[in-house]
This record gives sequence, structure tokens and C-alpha cells, in this order.
Amino acid sequence: MGSNLLSAHVLVLDANDGIGLWMRDALLDAGLPCELVRDTGDADRKIDARRPSLVVIPVDQVQQWANLLAQLSQATSGVPVLGAVSRDASIDFTAALALGVTDLVTYPCSTEDLVVRVASSMRGGRRNDRVPERVEPASPLATLRSVTEAAEQALLRTETAAARVARSEEREHLRAARDALAHSLQVILGTMIGNGEASGHGREGHAQLAASVSRQLTTALGWPAARIRGMELAAMFGDIGLLAVPGELLGVRGPLTDATRELVRAHPETSAEILEPLSRVGVPVAAVRAHHERLDGSGYPKGLRGRQMPFGAQVLAVVDCYAAMVRPRPHRPQLTPEAALAALREEATAGRLAVRLVDLMHEVIAGGPPPADNDGGAARRTAGASPHPRLGVVGVTSAPLGARGRRHEAGPPLG
Repeated sequence: MGSNLLSAHVLVLDANDGIGLWMRDALLDAGLPCELVRDTGDADRKIDARRPSLVVIPVDQVQQWANLLAQLSQATSGVPVLGAVSRDASIDFTAALALGVTDLVTYPCSTEDLVVRVASSMRGGRRNDRVPERVEPASPLATLRSVTEAAEQALLRTETAAARVARSEEREHLRAARDALAHSLQVILGTMIGNGEASGHGREGHAQLAASVSRQLTTALGWPAARIRGMELAAMFGDIGLLAVPGELLGVRGPLTDATRELVRAHPETSAEILEPLSRVGVPVAAVRAHHERLDGSGYPKGLRGRQMPFGAQVLAVVDCYAAMVRPRPHRPQLTPEAALAALREEATAGRLAVRLVDLMHEVIAGGPPPADNDGGAARRTAGASPHPRLGVVGVTSAPLGARGRRHEAGPPLG
């Protein structure tokens, strides 16, 4: 963060002592000069004393601050206004945009995400400025982010327009346009991940297989069609953040470097950020963010444990591991479906995957309940499988697998 940004002044408006308190504290902790004001008189005085570089305001309070926002927008050099809106809110953003809100941030969000969005707004850009410094602007990942951010803005505008029109025919037309836009975005994402998988690092066909297995498993769970479709898309695109890792680094047969492991561990967060626009059409982004977590806390990126891990992420974890194991990778051969199911059962027994989901997975794949496995691995050995790594963290950690051999320490995560 440059010195010009550190010297910027942010004014947070919040008459209700709500999300504004957290935003002020988060920005102060990040080193950004920031003040919280609760009434228009105090805001006028602070603006007169020191012109802010950015104003942050809860979207549901824009009418309360309408006069102040009008004053800011009429200035010779307009002050950008960042509107904060809950992801669960059902709000018509038209009034906010008309009153001068120039960008939006949804919460709950991480402090890092808030700071990046604030920095983007102060530079006069929108969400396509949110490219980490480690990603070159011309990279496929940066291009993809730009596309998805623009699509989210278009989805937002379409939803806002649909909420305003009175005629049912017009609403249906706009909803159809939104669905078409979402579908186009899905096609773009599918093309990008397909090209990435075909680049020679051993993940060909993984996304499609994961999506198919997710559809089967969630159908067996009895979920409604819309939720099944959301999980299917989450499974297909959940590893799209691996585009940040050059294919030649993922395709190695030897140990991963520390730098590559760091990139790999970051990919769930990157995937979730890219997929955020699709949360508007039912894709569970929180599940994507946590699909490499494990119930015993051994996963990544945050080491969530037990109920901290969303149930959707538990589903994706089982699906992703299975889809990975039955495909060959540079550092290991593929497993048979029977061997992969046996490996999943071992992970469930060890407390890393959900037992209920692994049992249901066996019914989906094998057409019946899982067999008793009294010796902790006979089914896998009978199928002729080689010792498998602990699922989802190979290449990131390296711990023994007991008497039958050691986890392969060379390749990327199985998921």
C-alpha cells in the first residue's frame, strides 16, 4: 500500500453504530486514517476541516445522509462513496446509486477484502482493481477476475431494474436476461478451467467429474434442484483459483517448492473471490472457500475444525477427493472407484471427512452400503491400489500413513 494511500482520509457514516464501527476499527488497524461520524452536523464539520478521500456508508442509510451525499457529488472533484450492504439484504440499490454511491462492498467480509475495496474505490476504480500484486495484470487469472467483476455489476443492475418495474412481463424479461448473463459467465469459467486443466499438469477432466459426482451426492441427500445446481457449479469451479499457479509447477513429479505450496494453499480463497458474482445465482461461495478444510482441523487455508466447516464444504471435500483419486496425477497413478471409496472411509474413520457423507458416497458410486472394513484398509489393498496420500493436503504437509507406507510428498493437493 503506497504512501499516498496511507495518508488518505476515510470518513465512515453510520447513524446506528452498526457495521460502521467494525469498518472504522478495521481500517484503523490497517493503518488508514479513518473517522466514524453519527450525525450530519458532525460530518459537515469534519468535511470542512479535512476533505475525505473516501466516504463509506451503509446502503440502508443513504436517505438519512442524502443532503451530505449531494454536497459531496456536487464538488469540483467528487469524493467516491463506498456503499456497504449485507449479503443477505434485499435492497433496491437504485436510490443509493442516484445519491452518489460509486461502489459497493458486501459484508460480512474479511478485513483484507475491506481494505482492498477501500483502496480500489479511492483510486477511482471498481472491483477489477482487486488483483493481488503477485498476479501480473495480463495473467489469465487477472483477466478472469475482470470478467467476473464486470458480470457481477451487470447482474446487480439487472436485479435492481427487475425490482423496480411494475409489469410482470418486464420483470420476467429482466430475470431471463439475468439468467442468460449468469449462464454466459458459467460458460466463460468452464472454458477457463478446461483450458487450465488441459495445460499438462495432470488435472484433465477433474472439474467435470467433480460436478457430476456432486450432482449425484446432493440428489441422494434430497436437496432441491436449485441447491443441487449451485453445488454442481461449486464443484466444477472450486479449484479455479489454481490458475494462479503455473501449470509447470503443479505438474512436477518431485517435491513442491515452499512458494508453490503457498500458492496452492491460497487457491480456495482465490476461487471464492472469483466466484463471488455467482453467489447471486445460488453458488455456495462459503463452501468453495472451505472445501479443502478438514473436520479435524488439518486442512487449509484456515484450519477450520468441526462445525466451523460449512456442511456444503464437507460435501465438496468428499466429492473433490474422490474425483481426484480416480484420475491419474503426475506423482501417482489413478485409483479404482473401490479403492478410492476405501480411502475415503479411512479418512472418515480418522475424523477428517464426514462419515455420513462418505457412507452415502458409497451408495451413490457402488450402489450399496459400505462394507465392513475391520482391518482399516483391506478393500483398498485388494483393489491393487498403491498407498494414497492423506486427502487434500499432499504437497502442503507431509506426515506418515502408518505401517503401510508414507504419504507421497511430491505432488499438488489431491483436490
